[in-house]
This record gives sequence, structure tokens and C-alpha cells, in this order.
Amino acid sequence: MYRISAIIEEAFARFLPLAEKRGVGFDIDFPDPTMRIARPSLVRKPLFEQLPLAVERAEKRVSLAVTRTGVIIRDDGVALSPVAVKELCSDENVLVKSRVGFGTEVKIKLVD
Repeated sequence: MYRISAIIEEAFARFLPLAEKRGVGFDIDFPDPTMRIARPSLVRKPLFEQLPLAVERAEKRVSLAVTRTGVIIRDDGVALSPVAVKELCSDENVLVKSRVGFGTEVKIKLVD
């Protein structure tokens, strides 16, 4: 089993400078840092693809939350077109919702 906190810490360290450069806040909600997953590549790859996109889209804030069922990235940017949402959902473990006035939410399912 692999600690998911190692992946989250790496992502935060890598993309915080990008957020700071853009003047975007970057929040993390991770209530259980001892949480473990069996297949880290199912989270790491989509997280490192989706998080910089969220930082680029964001107007003021990006949040990263870890729950028992997934890693959720939220931004407060402009809503994506249905075509863009479909492109972001190319991985079956990634779900994307985007609504005008609410920004975009990307959920990376935790699959064991």
C-alpha cells in the first residue's frame, strides 16, 4: 500500500509556484493523511495532468480535497464547453463537471 499523502505533497509542491505566479489561492483539504491506496498511478497521473489545468483556469482559487472515494480538484474559472469536458474525461477514473458561475470540478476516483 502507498501513502496518498506523498502524491498530494508532491503535487502541492510542484504546482504551488504556478498558482502563486498567477495570483491564485491554493487550498488543500486532507483530513486523513495516513490514507493508503494500492495503485498510486491511478491517482498520480490524472492529478498531475488536471491540477495545472485547474490552476490555469482559476480566477481566484483552486482547491484540492481528498476523500475516501476520490481526489477532487475545484477551480472558480469560466465553465468549460461540453467538448472540453469530454476531453478531460478521457480516463475512466476521472469525472468532470463544469457549470457557469461555479467553475469546474474534477474528481479522480480512488480505485483499489
